[in-house]
Amino acid sequence: MEIRRCQVQLDDQTIAYNHYYSESDEVCFMLSGAGYAYDHPYFYFSRMMLLKRDVNVIEIQYVSDDLFSLPDEQGDAEVSRRIEAVIEDVLHSRTYKTIHFIAKSLGTVPLVSMMHRGLFPEARVVLLTPLLKDPAIVEAIANSQHHGLLVIGDHDRQFSPEALERCGSSNLVLEQIKGANHSLDLDFEVGPSLQVLGQIMQRTEEVLFPVPVKEN
Repeated sequence: MEIRRCQVQLDDQTIAYNHYYSESDEVCFMLSGAGYAYDHPYFYFSRMMLLKRDVNVIEIQYVSDDLFSLPDEQGDAEVSRRIEAVIEDVLHSRTYKTIHFIAKSLGTVPLVSMMHRGLFPEARVVLLTPLLKDPAIVEAIANSQHHGLLVIGDHDRQFSPEALERCGSSNLVLEQIKGANHSLDLDFEVGPSLQVLGQIMQRTEEVLFPVPVKEN
């Protein structure tokens, strides 16, 4: 495995990304939150799990200050534009048999948009703390055909029990974490927070790499 520092030119912008490169035909695109970076626990340990399985990992550095001066709809469109440019660049250079996505918070917006448009229908997705206060996102998730995992805490400002129930019509496994905030921490309780981290990492691995059922 080697780490390649890459970039793609998008009009007058340069979008950087890290490619943890291997020769495998499997790749996972990671979409960070606005403030939840790739060195934070859920991405750090997801990357560790993926690299152990020899999966190519792509960390897209799409966040910049100018995004937050845009109206919400325009900002969402710009995030999607940047992320999809990197995905196109990665997939143009090689053919991958299996594609995964792991996204958190703001990063779930472009991922849900791709799900809604039916892109990468065979990809398995992990949505960490999606923005369930946005009805359009909830409906897109509820009507999606993708398999994967959705995780949110009931102390998250984006949590809505009605929205989570609506997402139950999707093919996603739903994990509601009691007492967890938007970082999926349990306030300042270290031990319980680490237990939740371990639980979600195990569930992520189970969802991304399901064990085939043996036929009799």
